[in-house]
Amino acid sequence: MSNAPHGHHRSIGAAFAVALLASVGVIALVSTLSLAIAKAMKSIAGDDVSFDPANAVFSGLAFAVVVVALTLQQRQLHHQNERLTDQLEEMTKSNGLAKRNELIEMRRLHMEMIGKALDNPELVPVLDTYDEEIPLELQRQFLYANLLFCHLLNLYTLGQISEPEAYGYLRTTCHNEIFRQFWKATREHRRSLRYESEEAYLGRIVDGIISRMEQQGDWWNV
Repeated sequence: MSNAPHGHHRSIGAAFAVALLASVGVIALVSTLSLAIAKAMKSIAGDDVSFDPANAVFSGLAFAVVVVALTLQQRQLHHQNERLTDQLEEMTKSNGLAKRNELIEMRRLHMEMIGKALDNPELVPVLDTYDEEIPLELQRQFLYANLLFCHLLNLYTLGQISEPEAYGYLRTTCHNEIFRQFWKATREHRRSLRYESEEAYLGRIVDGIISRMEQQGDWWNV
């Protein structure tokens, strides 16, 4: 269990204690200066000026109390703002993690449905959304190619592999002729993806790899 909250409270308490000691010092200093100024004015003006040490001290104290109160209030507001900022950051992180987990779960269910179609050939035609006639056996192979890409996408989303590692896996996968056929047949399926999504990003990497392979005639130099 983390001790961060307790440490935060201790730091706030220490800061308050320092501020309190500083405030006492300010009050004492202002009182002394008020008394000294009043005495100086009395000595300069002579007996014509009435001098009340108590009034001078109380006036100085009143001024000092106002200054101290404003200082403490400013510190309190600063600490409140810090706590609110920390809470907002934690909420943002929690929301981000929750959305990522939801996305991973949706992909898992998608992969599970593809797996059921692979186990039961009668379900394969239900997933036939291609623009051209594709034999049933090739459709099943396309489904497995889709699973390969989804698996790699999940690894990348979870941070299990880096971008260079993802590129290496995709380059090797694109060497497979059936995967390239699958990618070409599902080209229209990817048009609706958000440009900034991770799936669209890896999709653009695959597009680039296949394009360079077709231009260069090999795959190990792409």
